[in-house]
Amino acid sequence: MIHNHRLISKMEAALDSMTSLEKSIAQFFMETDLKVEELTASDMIKRLHVSQAALTRFAKKCGFTGYREFIFECQKSREAMDQKAPNLQNYNTKKVLMNYRELIEKATELINEKQLQDIAQWIENAERIYFYGKGSSALAAKEFKLRLMRLGVICEALDDTDSFTWVNSSITDKCLVIGFSLSAQTASVLEALQTAGTRGAKTVLLTTQTDEIPYQLDEIVHIATARHLNYGNRISPQFPMLFVTDIIYAYFLEINKEGKTKIFQETIINPSDK
Repeated sequence: MIHNHRLISKMEAALDSMTSLEKSIAQFFMETDLKVEELTASDMIKRLHVSQAALTRFAKKCGFTGYREFIFECQKSREAMDQKAPNLQNYNTKKVLMNYRELIEKATELINEKQLQDIAQWIENAERIYFYGKGSSALAAKEFKLRLMRLGVICEALDDTDSFTWVNSSITDKCLVIGFSLSAQTASVLEALQTAGTRGAKTVLLTTQTDEIPYQLDEIVHIATARHLNYGNRISPQFPMLFVTDIIYAYFLEINKEGKTKIFQETIINPSDK
């Protein structure tokens, strides 16, 4: 397994230009835990049943001059991981931590503090807030809703098309609607956001999609992603969204922090009362 998120990102970014054989080589390096001495060209040729030329083409697709330079980068990444976490031996532990580290560093590059501060202020100003999302995105929406409710915010999280339609009928310019869609391909969420916007509401979309989105929205918050994150086969798909909502929550809490803290304290249930 490669322990360097930048190296993984290089491979993921090149996947679309790779042949099926090169993709299988990339998948092997991203998922298999081998010592550096086991990654020699001769060993890989035997293990993967590929040619030296195939390894070279794969390495060049990833931005290296050849397979030798690729292996050198693998060695550096392995040494760096061993220094950062010398107590970790299990491959799966390292893999999960590496995935989280990768997403956190990507998220750091994408964060627009002014944008998130503005959204926090919109939450403060809105009379009602609605969160739209489906599937794993809906779980992130519901989590954010629960946290804001404990600070006195009137809000609701919805996860089906009929509910989007019913709520939009009562949307006004004093509302804020935030949509959650990793892929930005959930048409019902995007269309509901746009409809809410035509009724005067502020609209926000949280998504990993960086291409132009053909909908008129007030803000599009770009969140970090790893390839196939929406499949949930690497880490929880909600994580990048929760990372961003935690930042918005922190900004929102700072607005009249004393008053919000008092409200929050009132929501704490004494264990003896259960």
